[in-house]
Amino acid sequence: MQEIKPYETMNYDKGDIGIDEVQVTYVQNADCTEDDDDVQSITLTARNNGMARFVNIKTESWSVSDAEELLKLVNDFISRAGIVCEESKKE
Repeated sequence: MQEIKPYETMNYDKGDIGIDEVQVTYVQNADCTEDDDDVQSITLTARNNGMARFVNIKTESWSVSDAEELLKLVNDFISRAGIVCEESKKE
């Protein structure tokens, strides 16, 4: 059976299937400076440009109370996108 892997770790010779692009859109209620009915969204996309994977972040408005909230969001995306971080390669 073929394995499905992130582009960086796939092996064409073994017949692996590679994931070339992953996009996740997160949503949350608007903060206190906006209308109560508004929803904030942020979209993170990981793409392979043929040489390396890069991440694009797109939002009109996304509020966090502290850096830990933003880090949690980025870590969730890394996990869902199967991004291999340099520190993980060392382990």
